[in-house]
Amino acid sequence: MELAMAILAKENWKRNIHLISQKLKRFPGLLWQTIWKVGRDDPRRVVHALKVGLSLTLVSLLYLLEPLFEGIGQNAIWAVMTVVVVLEFTAGATLCKGLNRGLGTLVAGSLAFLIENIAEKTGHVFRAVFIGTAVFVIGTAATYMRFFPYVKRNYDYGVLIFLLTFNLITVSSYRVSNVMKIANERLYTIVIGCGVCLLMTLFIFPIWSGEDLHNSTVAKLEGLAKSIQLMLRKKSHRRIPIDKGYKAVLDSKSQDETLALHASWEPRHSRHCRYPWEQYVKLGAVLRHFGYTVVALHGCLQTEIQTPRSYRALFKDPCSRVADEVSKALIELANSIKNRRRCSPGILSDYLHEALQDLDDALKSQPRLFLGLQQ
Repeated sequence: MELAMAILAKENWKRNIHLISQKLKRFPGLLWQTIWKVGRDDPRRVVHALKVGLSLTLVSLLYLLEPLFEGIGQNAIWAVMTVVVVLEFTAGATLCKGLNRGLGTLVAGSLAFLIENIAEKTGHVFRAVFIGTAVFVIGTAATYMRFFPYVKRNYDYGVLIFLLTFNLITVSSYRVSNVMKIANERLYTIVIGCGVCLLMTLFIFPIWSGEDLHNSTVAKLEGLAKSIQLMLRKKSHRRIPIDKGYKAVLDSKSQDETLALHASWEPRHSRHCRYPWEQYVKLGAVLRHFGYTVVALHGCLQTEIQTPRSYRALFKDPCSRVADEVSKALIELANSIKNRRRCSPGILSDYLHEALQDLDDALKSQPRLFLGLQQ
């Protein structure tokens, strides 16, 4: 018995070693496929990675070049940290975080300098009490301000940086004599880091949040149109991958709000870049409500209990016509947004009204069918 268990354990060990070796052999190929797929899905990711690498190299020169290191010193690391934290994928996100970080650091440094000048004119004990009181009052007020909707939406990161910088400078000033000099050097390095980030994000292959929001809205309209066309044209609805069209719409609320917020920070970079981004958010909400209707219709077509084929044949053509006209209207709206032009006056054409009327007539022509269903 023990011999059999030992043989079995040995066989399992060999099998596990073989599986691990097979996975290790496939790992380089899988890794390369993942790298290739990520870059192929959105080539801008490769550009952004190169921009981050170049930005880190530039701010690292503050450490690597002796003249720059002598002027700034150990605080050069703050420029590197700023690039890592601030440089985001889109220009709007970088501007939002960069300006928040710069403004929060500047306000915190100025306020800390004012409090330090007042505190140093008092006694040692009263100075500690004054600094503790200032930290409590400023910390409480700034934290409470973070709950304001406008501040939370636009300046939450800046208030967080303000709290961190203010407390570091104010509390450190009680024990360290040259803390204001250190604060000034850190401010310079943070400004340098923010400057490098803004240079990279605005002037070297910029990626605009506004354009992403614009293109995603067009894609959602086209996806809904395609889903409607597929649902009512195919015979077997269970085999149609139509859920991709409306799932992108239903899952877009957070993305739309984030892109709209970042787009509001972006400067005018072309004659087509000024759009009412809040209207895109409202349009996204309308499309989500429309998407719920598409989901409900898709669910009805996928149910196990189906209406008899003879009844379905009565309404097949009117439903197909309505689906075609609704899809045409959605595609026309998508094209108008894509090409930045007004919708044509006939987007809700007479054909759509005729199709709806035909469907209504078909439903009214079979009163007994619906009376039977009610009974």
